Amino acid sequence: MTADARLHPRYSLDAHADVIGEEVVLCRPLVDISLGGCRFAGPGWEDPGADVQLVLTFPSLKVNLPLSGMVVRATERDMGVRFHNLTDEQKWALRKHIRDLQTQATGE
Repeated sequence: MTADARLHPRYSLDAHADVIGEEVVLCRPLVDISLGGCRFAGPGWEDPGADVQLVLTFPSLKVNLPLSGMVVRATERDMGVRFHNLTDEQKWALRKHIRDLQTQATGE
């Protein structure tokens, strides 16, 4: 899928995640995030199709956000997770945190 075909724009923001699946990986930095999912650098450690629980952490906002996802890509270069089954509250919080971090980055 090309960047132009994406439903949600990606943002490179100061965030990391604890990922709980077959393995537990703590404090893994995000390469980018969108309202639809996120991407981690380095070799994927879960198989595509695996369900994972994530706790996103936004250090500069001092907030955490628990979400569910599914691994959609796992290569030697990166691992992509699509968020799924998000409640309206989780969607609202994710949108707010992304917006707040963008505002911080631009100094508005």
